[in-house]
Amino acid sequence: MSKKLKYLVGYDGGELGARAAELAVKKLKDRGGGVLLLAYIIDWSEFEVMSVEELAVRHSQHMEHLESAEKDIMAPARAKLSADGITIKTYVQVGNAAEIITALAEEHGADQIFIGHQSKGLLAKLGLGSVAYSILQKAKIPVTVVP
Repeated sequence: MSKKLKYLVGYDGGELGARAAELAVKKLKDRGGGVLLLAYIIDWSEFEVMSVEELAVRHSQHMEHLESAEKDIMAPARAKLSADGITIKTYVQVGNAAEIITALAEEHGADQIFIGHQSKGLLAKLGLGSVAYSILQKAKIPVTVVP
């Protein structure tokens, strides 16, 4: 019996994340099914300098965002991407997007990562966003960057 493929998608609820997720689903269908891991990351650098009050407000905002992300972003994504033979699992976390996505891929034994990209600044000239670029540097498995 062949191993079920696992594809991890960095999903932001926007058009780029949707295109990456749709491509991953298509590839899983073409290969007879598998597991789609959707990761929604609330990006937050641990190196930001904040007062205690600012930190408390930010923490409260993140908790609210975590609670609403599953209902408002991930549940509709599961419904939209649902297909025969494909199991969808969702993850909502706070932190550095590239680090969390690559760690989730490794932890869950993903075979490939799919990520949309937004180009800004110098990396725009290369056609990559900073999260996509960081994932390409950190990942130990193939990465598909979807424009």
